[in-house]
Amino acid sequence: MRQTPDGTLALLIAALREGTAHVEALLTLARTEIDGNIRAIVSLVAIIGTIPVLLIVTFFLGLDAVVKLLAVPFGSEAPAALLVAAPFLAVALGLGWMGVRRMALSNLEPWRTWRQVKRDVQEVTRIGT
Repeated sequence: MRQTPDGTLALLIAALREGTAHVEALLTLARTEIDGNIRAIVSLVAIIGTIPVLLIVTFFLGLDAVVKLLAVPFGSEAPAALLVAAPFLAVALGLGWMGVRRMALSNLEPWRTWRQVKRDVQEVTRIGT
């Protein structure tokens, strides 16, 4: 059997060319989509990273504005700053006090376990007698 140009070999070569062109187009599309997705992810990360910074800056600018506003009736920024800082100082002292209580030597895990063992021994001896 003789291969003709219109035969199986020609069809196979044409199919390989079309398949190669299809794979090339698919890879180009995938590259384009991946680039777009990476750009979108980077922009979202930048936005999400910028939001907390802007919120913190806004908070401190607001505190500064409140201090300046209160400085007018007081005549000085020092008492106004103390007045604005007082709630933060109270919260800091409260959190510090709670931290000291939680980190006390009597609250450490070995001491709590030892106290529990003593209670268990007392309970067992009380039940046994």
